[in-house]
Amino acid sequence: MRPRVLLGVLCWVALAASPALAAAPTTVGTAAVTGAADKTEVRIPLSGESPAYSAFKASNPDRLVIDFPASSLAPGAAVGAGGMVSRGELSSFNDGSDVVRLTLYVSGPFSHELRQEGTDLVVSLVPGAEADPLASALGDGRLSGPSAAIDGPALTTLDFAYDEAASRVVLGLQDVTPAVSQPSSLLIVVDLPGAKMPTSLAREVDSSHFYSAVTGVKARPTRAGTRVEISLKQSAEYQVKREGSLYTIEITNPSALVQARSEQVQKGSEAAPSSPQTNETDGLNNASGGEVLIGASGRTSDPQARFGAGSGSDDPNSLSFADDAPGAGGARYKGRRMSIDLQGADIHAVFRFIADTADLNIVASDDVKGSVTVRLKDVPWDQALAAVLQSKGLAAQRFGNIVRVAPIETIKAEQQAALEKQNAEELLEPLQIYVAPLNYANAEESVAQLKEFLTARGSIQTDARSNQLIIKDVEATIAMIRELLKRVDRQNKSVSIEARFVEASSSHIRSLGIQWGSGVDASGATGYSTGAFFPNSIGVSGGLTRTGTAQFYSPGNESLLVDLGSPSGTSGALAFSLGSIPGLIDLDARLTALETEGWGRIVSSPRVSVMDNETAMVKQGSAIPFETISNGGTQVQLVDAVLQMDITPHITTDGHVSMDVKIKNNRPDFSQSVQGRPAISKKELETKVLVADGDTAVLGGVYSATEGSSQERVPGLGSIPLLGYLFKNSTSSQSQSEMLVFITPRIVAEN
Repeated sequence: MRPRVLLGVLCWVALAASPALAAAPTTVGTAAVTGAADKTEVRIPLSGESPAYSAFKASNPDRLVIDFPASSLAPGAAVGAGGMVSRGELSSFNDGSDVVRLTLYVSGPFSHELRQEGTDLVVSLVPGAEADPLASALGDGRLSGPSAAIDGPALTTLDFAYDEAASRVVLGLQDVTPAVSQPSSLLIVVDLPGAKMPTSLAREVDSSHFYSAVTGVKARPTRAGTRVEISLKQSAEYQVKREGSLYTIEITNPSALVQARSEQVQKGSEAAPSSPQTNETDGLNNASGGEVLIGASGRTSDPQARFGAGSGSDDPNSLSFADDAPGAGGARYKGRRMSIDLQGADIHAVFRFIADTADLNIVASDDVKGSVTVRLKDVPWDQALAAVLQSKGLAAQRFGNIVRVAPIETIKAEQQAALEKQNAEELLEPLQIYVAPLNYANAEESVAQLKEFLTARGSIQTDARSNQLIIKDVEATIAMIRELLKRVDRQNKSVSIEARFVEASSSHIRSLGIQWGSGVDASGATGYSTGAFFPNSIGVSGGLTRTGTAQFYSPGNESLLVDLGSPSGTSGALAFSLGSIPGLIDLDARLTALETEGWGRIVSSPRVSVMDNETAMVKQGSAIPFETISNGGTQVQLVDAVLQMDITPHITTDGHVSMDVKIKNNRPDFSQSVQGRPAISKKELETKVLVADGDTAVLGGVYSATEGSSQERVPGLGSIPLLGYLFKNSTSSQSQSEMLVFITPRIVAEN
């Protein structure tokens, strides 16, 4: 029966000691293997009382892999063989922190148990059919959960498993319901509102080395609770299943991965080429996940599988070392580490030594000869091979698990001959005609792009009426262009964009004034004449009327000595009058006061929907006519006073929207006019911004505040303390205005 591969538990274990101890790195020493064929124990010495580790099983070949995060190898650390362990490997890599990996290759199906004895980790192996690793993990508090219970909503376990059909992320939840979403084709997010998580689960799982749709799983705390992020190698379908407190996110493995895994299993290995690492802080949302390689024959493949950076002993096919040069900066070696110290050794013997380490077959031509002195310590075998090849002017070619070694000149001559042969065959190959109907791309615009791929004999034409391309070329070129068109002739997404232009203003005015007048009439009419010939009578009064105009003394007319009433108007007044019985002296006074408050708010909200990478414009307002006089006579020009938004969005692969935005909000201001024509109050904004789908961003704004005060007074008299209030008025004012511009993009669903 075909072996069923189940990648078991990928869990994390917290450091149970104090924070100071938890921060100390773990050192992994030499692993001792003891036992027989029916039971084998592997004892791994570790520094610290509770070092973190995670373990999982794999098959073809059967093996147990144990990872130690934040760890380093002790000098001379190694692992032997014995009992059920045919061989062991100790290596280190970096997935955000230094990780030591112990791989135990076991002779046949097995079950295992891990336990802590002092500072040692003891692994017990017994032969037999594999039990359900998921159930075993969930029953093992040391591997799958925190060392102490957590009250309230919590993420208690986090496990990963995969088989030929699907990859599964299993969450053990306590008093919380998950919210699962897929913000991009390469990312699945599980939010756990209000949930806590043990520190033992705060580590990223790297599953990129396997034929799984999942490249990594990471759990992290957020302000709203806990989030689990599942990054994918390529777009895949998923479904959520529940069994009690366990929730399983099951991701269907793409058919390409299933086929690649079947081919690799036939070669005796199951590990998949590693996926490229990103520098994103979240380790996800990488645009390269949607990339595809189209070969000369039109066959598509995963670029990472073709151009994968480095390799390991589990997957020698991903290695590319023929032209590596020291200091090139692009070469990354990840093969099994080896040490070699030979002086004057035959180069064929060196190749045999490397072939045994790498489980490869090496064939050297007759031109490969001579001796070489090599002293390499703890280096990947692929790097050692590259160094030997360069030192002797050699290169290598790969055919499955066979590596052919020959002088560089020989391989270059063969490649040149093969190229000439290909060109000659291409000239004799009959041309094919391919008619390509386009749905969304413009045929005329596509011609310039596709001409670059045609051979010298090829041609391309368009049928504008039906939006079709007519391509004439050799079959391989047509196949490549056909696959290319399938990738680029796709429906553009649309974006619905809403902008809000918010203006708010407030004002406050307070004024206080006084008006008063007095008159003296010393004349015979009042009985108080002077009795002299001149002046026989004296009359004194204010020189202002109540309307503010000047006047001479006129008995019986009201007059003002001080007319400094409230300058902003009157909302309240108090008047009083004093006089004598015969009318010799009169005194009239009036106090006036005014207080004004104002508040206003204007919200303008233009909205528009537009396709990705297209420009949209929406405006509303009026055109105000202005007359201009010139030698040609009087002309009327229209000036726009409109609210206008011009915007060009671009949808990124991780669900954000980049926008070039230009907003104008111009209004007529009739408070400032010239010859009856209003001034134009302009408010404009132009910027470029990146906003997540559905989020609202503040593009900008202006805040202004104005304060003022003024006084009117009689010179000299108005400056006298206290008494000066009878000869002056005062006004104070405050005003504020604020303008903010918001924008909200929403990606329109394709369906």
